[in-house]
Amino acid sequence: MITDLQLAFDALSGKLPTYNSLFQYAAGTQPLVYSTDRLRSAFGNINARFSQNWLAVVLDSELDRMALTGLDVEDKAANTALDAVYSEQMIGADAHEAHRAALITGESFVIVWPAEDTGEPEIYYNDPRLCHVFYKADKPKVKEFACKWWVDAGGYHLTLYYPDRLEYYISPKSDTPTSYNAFQPAQVPQAENPYGVIPVFHLRTSPREARSVLSDVLTLQDAVNKLLADMMVAAEYGAFPQRYVIAHSDTTSLKNGPNMVWEIPANDGQGENTQVGQFTATQLGNYFESIDKLANSIAIISRTPKHYFYNSGAALSGEALMAMESPLTKKTEQHMALFGGTWREIGAFLLRLMSMGDYKPVDVVPVWKPPQSIQPYTQAQTRQLSTAAGIPLETVLKRDEGWTDADIQAMDKDRQAEQKRNAAIAPVLLAEARMNQDNSNDDQNDEGDNDNGLS
Repeated sequence: MITDLQLAFDALSGKLPTYNSLFQYAAGTQPLVYSTDRLRSAFGNINARFSQNWLAVVLDSELDRMALTGLDVEDKAANTALDAVYSEQMIGADAHEAHRAALITGESFVIVWPAEDTGEPEIYYNDPRLCHVFYKADKPKVKEFACKWWVDAGGYHLTLYYPDRLEYYISPKSDTPTSYNAFQPAQVPQAENPYGVIPVFHLRTSPREARSVLSDVLTLQDAVNKLLADMMVAAEYGAFPQRYVIAHSDTTSLKNGPNMVWEIPANDGQGENTQVGQFTATQLGNYFESIDKLANSIAIISRTPKHYFYNSGAALSGEALMAMESPLTKKTEQHMALFGGTWREIGAFLLRLMSMGDYKPVDVVPVWKPPQSIQPYTQAQTRQLSTAAGIPLETVLKRDEGWTDADIQAMDKDRQAEQKRNAAIAPVLLAEARMNQDNSNDDQNDEGDNDNGLS
């Protein structure tokens, strides 16, 4: 019978090569691909490395639009507690890294657990190469158990997470474990999980599988890098004019340089005529054109706006920009909805750890910044139309523009301060207005007296 320890080891070790490769592609450090072994042997030893990483554009264009700013609940005390832990634990930074890893590999993980010394909740993003979650076969939304491995000075550690307990295993050998048999129960083999929740939270780009947003364009990126490398080789060996001389005389004295004239002896009349010529230089424009076409294909397949790849120089209106970026925005919103479900679970578990009540994930609302690119003028118009239609300003700011409760409170505080200032200066302005009106009336009376001949 296959044990959970064996399942965990096989899953973690099995996905490691694929995920390593995906992270290399995201960083632009993936191995170069050559079309034949002959080209690999000819150019593989060149010290310089040439890479044009369009996958970073695909990744960052979506990641920059996906900003989690908070977790909200209706209860004011619980909401304040969530805001505090969000700030103290810098959850926004962990969320950014978790979202990035999920886009690269299709999944990432967040682990929440009380600190050993203080008992306060701690939250950490975990690399998808270190964690895995298993789901029940008959209920694919329900976690069965989770696992995590890591290495330190004491060896390789592997932890299994269940709703009622945590199991600890260790491989004290210095070599990387090649089998689950290398792991033995740790000195403290088990700990209680009193919360009934597996504290490993799974972010996925798809409800049922881990699918990288880069998977459809990896081969195109390989083609871009190959063309770029070929172009640089051509620039080194074939982009400069090469001349030749056919003559019976010695040509070793001929030197090529500015303002130099070649003196070539005439033909001796018996052999072939003396000839001077030039080989055609390699045209690098063909490489640029092919790379541009590949970049265009990457943009279409990944639903990334083309102006992220090319700067056309044309100014776009807010509406035109929103229309051009609509496919990217929809893709981002889909991933935000999937990630948001996991952040709801995290928020509910945080509240449980803080003894704030038994909240359900549906009670927690992740707060995101709007994923659309909106010009300030367009945003102001939209806000004005919404409020004119009867939608409360606070609703517009929170739902459509991603304002947090703290932002709303700061706005209310500023508004109250402004009202106090206006109330304080109102009597002064009124007195000044009356004085100006009295002076104007006196001037009119003087003009009337002068018209009547009075001095």
